[in-house]
Amino acid sequence: MDYSYTASDVQTILGQALARQHHNEFSEAQLLEMAQELGIDPETLDQAKLDWFDNRQDAELRQSFDQKQRQEFKSHLITYVIVNTFLVGLNIATPGSHPWSLYPLLGWGLGVMLDAAATFKWIDQDDYEKTFRKWKKKHKRLQD
Repeated sequence: MDYSYTASDVQTILGQALARQHHNEFSEAQLLEMAQELGIDPETLDQAKLDWFDNRQDAELRQSFDQKQRQEFKSHLITYVIVNTFLVGLNIATPGSHPWSLYPLLGWGLGVMLDAAATFKWIDQDDYEKTFRKWKKKHKRLQD
């Protein structure tokens, strides 16, 4: 039986076949040879390599950004727990006082939840992208 395959099907099938053969790395010459066998011209291959490199850099930057966001959230959460533990303890130690420590606990807790939503991408993806682009510009300025 003769089948027709879309470009996406071919990419998926060849990717799975390469993964099963446990090829970890290919040389530039091997890549060029494979492209020629598939009828891909060198200019198209060069553009695809540039796109791949850009996507790889972007993925690495996103990973760094996400790690930074998680570290900042962890710091905020630790500060929240320490300060509010102290405030609740102080409130409990004050005999007969109104439970005033609930106000900062709940108010600040809301802020921590919003921070968690942003950190773990529970919010609108557009907000995440906007924050990431802003961080990316700042990151590039610091590197230059």
